[in-house]
Amino acid sequence: MKFLGAQYVCLLLALTLTACAAVQHAPARLQPLALSGQPAPRVLAQETRITLDTGYTRTLKAGGRRRAAGTVDQGEVYRPVGDVFTLEGAHIHEAWLVVRDGVLIGFYLPAEHGFSPLGASAPLHFTNP
Repeated sequence: MKFLGAQYVCLLLALTLTACAAVQHAPARLQPLALSGQPAPRVLAQETRITLDTGYTRTLKAGGRRRAAGTVDQGEVYRPVGDVFTLEGAHIHEAWLVVRDGVLIGFYLPAEHGFSPLGASAPLHFTNP
């Protein structure tokens, strides 16, 4: 009877640790835009659902505004305007979109100065307001 209880505890612990997977990221240096003034925001033309490697899903809302913030080695970085976008894992991270050739490939994490790749890239369609 004690053996079954220990197995149950081990299974519960394993499930809990799996649910709290960390958002993986590597150091990345943001090169800010060298423009005078703010670039015009771009608007997401359609809703885009993404599934993170942590198992969480996030939705980028149609009509959501993003402003170019600069570049990292992986692509162009866009930060939300009037909103905050986060990634969830063991912790919650503010995240800005990293786009290359019209495809979302990952996220820049400004607090961590890091890049978190997206396992399955997603095409994004922007319009100008």
